[in-house]
Amino acid sequence: MRHLIDDAAREEDVSIGHILQIFGVRGFAFLMLILSLLNIVIFMVPMISILFGLPMVILAVQMVLGLRVPVFPDIIRHRTIPRAPLVQGLERAIFWVEKAERYISPRFLFLAGPHADRVHAVLALVLAVMVTLPIPVLNVPPSIGLAILAIGMLQRDGLFILLAYAGGIWCLWLFKSLGHAVHSL
Repeated sequence: MRHLIDDAAREEDVSIGHILQIFGVRGFAFLMLILSLLNIVIFMVPMISILFGLPMVILAVQMVLGLRVPVFPDIIRHRTIPRAPLVQGLERAIFWVEKAERYISPRFLFLAGPHADRVHAVLALVLAVMVTLPIPVLNVPPSIGLAILAIGMLQRDGLFILLAYAGGIWCLWLFKSLGHAVHSL
């Protein structure tokens, strides 16, 4: 993330493709973490949830399919993010990731193995679709769930994975409640 801040300081806008190039093929979970953290910390920029949500949906689908390397279409890779909100978002994300690292350790390893990744990808897909919906502020809770899931998968921390499932269930309840509220109007 710090390398991305250095690169963003030299450019006016940063493309999603450039961000993906910086992180390379370090894994779906890492890219999911970055995109969800960016969506959390710069959620006030209009339509940003779609900009970050679509790549998360694509990542989750590729994870469900069992692909080893993330692949994105040109239309997403060429999308740009303004430098100022990106740098501000990354600085906030680094702050929170450093705080979370104190509590992360490999535990409940039966939840964090490679065989469970496809199951976790289904949760990631559901949460990523929720992020993509253009509902202001309500795309933050599923982004938090995705960040927690990605941390759990990256660090093989089954407790974080369980927290992500609990957050995912809560997000489903939240969106269902919103649907009932809208329907009753």
